[in-house]
Amino acid sequence: MSNFFVALAVFVITVVGALFAVPYFIDWNGYRGVFEEEATRLLGREVRVGGAVNLHLLPTPYFRFEKVRIADAFVNLEEPFFRADSLTVKLTVPPLFRGAVEANEIEFQRPVLRLAMDDKGSWNWQSFGSALTNAAYLPSNVALTSLRITDGTVALHGTDGAERTSIVGLNAELSSPALDGPYRFRGTFGKGAAEQELRIATARPESDGAVRFKASLRAMDA
Repeated sequence: MSNFFVALAVFVITVVGALFAVPYFIDWNGYRGVFEEEATRLLGREVRVGGAVNLHLLPTPYFRFEKVRIADAFVNLEEPFFRADSLTVKLTVPPLFRGAVEANEIEFQRPVLRLAMDDKGSWNWQSFGSALTNAAYLPSNVALTSLRITDGTVALHGTDGAERTSIVGLNAELSSPALDGPYRFRGTFGKGAAEQELRIATARPESDGAVRFKASLRAMDA
């Protein structure tokens, strides 16, 4: 019996050592096309990764994509719907053994989100809800501990594609125990005397799709 435990210990040590070593010897950039293809099929719009792709399994599983671009379905919008200098996702290990996916931390570096409405009154982000709902292989139990945004921009465009207004210098954090909420958001935007703080807390969606929320906005120097 002691020989069994010794063999088991050697096996575990070998596997753990491989998990530490493999990510450094595999060129994950060779799988960039696979990531882009799957993400494009899932979201229903073109996804491109223009930079490096990195994956580490231990001590904390995380992956990072650099120069991420998501195309827009709005014909008059010349810029991508979303872009970011980098996207990093860190996963919590214990929930994975329960069949749950908990993102311990997601970080967007310098993201730019462009929202636009067409002449029929539909927004360019609305198709994402149906795309994620119809995805058969997404985990049903997903928790988001922290989604951080560093130096982000949110731009609002008109039906002609021209930018109407924007929020710049956005530094914020979003959290939710499930994909359908409730959500908590806290962040600041603007610089200097124009810096403001925004807080939003939502409830879960009602049966008719309505969402109750409360929000506060204040000047940081007040």
